[in-house]
Amino acid sequence: MKKTLASGAAILAVALTGCNQPASETPKSQASAAKAGITATPENSVAVVNGTAITKAEVGAIKSELAQRRSGEVSEEKIVDELVKRELLRQDAVAKQLTKNPEYQARIDNAERVILSQIAAEDFMKNLTISDEELQKEYDSRIGAMQRAEYRARHILVDKEDVAKDIIAKLGKGAKFEDLAKKFSKDPGSNNEGGELGWFSPQQMVQPFSEAVEKLKNGEITQVPVQTQFGWHVIQREESRESAPPAFDAVKEQIKSMLQTQKLHQYIDDLMAKAKVERFATPTPTPEASPAAAPAGSLEGKESGAAEPAAVPAGTSAPTAPPKK
Repeated sequence: MKKTLASGAAILAVALTGCNQPASETPKSQASAAKAGITATPENSVAVVNGTAITKAEVGAIKSELAQRRSGEVSEEKIVDELVKRELLRQDAVAKQLTKNPEYQARIDNAERVILSQIAAEDFMKNLTISDEELQKEYDSRIGAMQRAEYRARHILVDKEDVAKDIIAKLGKGAKFEDLAKKFSKDPGSNNEGGELGWFSPQQMVQPFSEAVEKLKNGEITQVPVQTQFGWHVIQREESRESAPPAFDAVKEQIKSMLQTQKLHQYIDDLMAKAKVERFATPTPTPEASPAAAPAGSLEGKESGAAEPAAVPAGTSAPTAPPKK
């Protein structure tokens, strides 16, 4: 039970870390300015803490964050309780003028930078339009460049070239490939299957192996051992076929996500090109661990701090080939 409660508290703490607005020591802080014209009512707020409203929009932002993280159900009452406690601590920090401490102010500035950069990226994505023509062009370019041939083959893997040559000689005298594979092959994934590798695309295999298979005709065996980083191969190509590329609709969303990310990075590059950025020597880090960029853990228990979210959402690329054998 304790583990469940602690996990729920940690989940909520993570969301609050990402959603809370950083506070300043004066009533003219961004958080206060955003609420300057708001009169707290049951319609727009869920609580008022010493005159400061906690709005329904703030609660909604946390609920949305939790949903995006798929962090499980957290009741609205729990969210409000947490926000009330954090507002009390925020007010306490203001009263004690803690932001006059440069270290604390730096943490506030970094937290604000993360949040606003995320908002800017989200806004860019929301207003970005990618036409079906762009998606189709990208699909044609990527699918057109893919090799669509697939092969079915067997192989015998050994450590020495001389052993591979001896196996080729035995095959030339009528020995069965399957029997020699079971006896000599060092490949634990295929030796018991008579060297059978099943169907594969050239991209799935290391280059020397793929090139050798492509040069063979169906039924042929390599007459010269093929060397890869795994050893020496004797290969028999059994069959070949043309594989159909994935349908446009099946990969459309992946391509769209990839193009969105590309365009966001290009947008950031354009901002960099227009900006005046001056860099100074980076100070040598001290042995002591630097403070976290945002409050960590639950108010109810000691939890480890959550990693700071990335400012740029990660994109999704088009499908890639399986690991090479």
